[in-house]
Amino acid sequence: MHARPRQSHIDATVKVAKSSYFSETKGRVLQQQLARIARDPILLDALSRGNLAAAQAEADAQLRSPGNHFVHVTRISVVRGSRVLVNATVNADGVFVVAPGSRVLRSRGRVLGTLLVSIQDVTGYVKVVHDLTGASVVTRGASGHVRASRGSPPFRRLPASGQVTIAGRRYAVRSFGDVGWGGEPLTVWILERA
Repeated sequence: MHARPRQSHIDATVKVAKSSYFSETKGRVLQQQLARIARDPILLDALSRGNLAAAQAEADAQLRSPGNHFVHVTRISVVRGSRVLVNATVNADGVFVVAPGSRVLRSRGRVLGTLLVSIQDVTGYVKVVHDLTGASVVTRGASGHVRASRGSPPFRRLPASGQVTIAGRRYAVRSFGDVGWGGEPLTVWILERA
């Protein structure tokens, strides 16, 4: 009888984790920040003049602005085809971020490139899910990056679902896949004490 309530609980935790990821990658806050940055006259002017150094400086300034502390834009890029014109990150974790929103940038009818904006790094996402659910969270990217919530059991190979014993403690495990920046495949594991 104990297994069913535990299974139902971890399934609910996975639902929260998926919902949080959706919010970070497609939600209202991301859409607001994407629209705001897409209207940045300094960025648009620099791109339209082909001044990539000025465009990069403006993207960096966006990330350092006091207001960004509250909206948490983590990475801003502008690409044209396969060429990266601008790439600004908040910190080293800015290279391991959740999937961005995108918007085509235009000025006077001319396409300047595609703006990519992410409002959360994977470290932050893991922390949010842990804070909301109390579960241990481990996320691994195809690149080899791994982030785990504070207090998570030491990372080792984890099953997609089921139970695992780590350091003498039993955990119920569920996982799901999603994508991060650049389409990088991500696997998110949720672990709860069994």
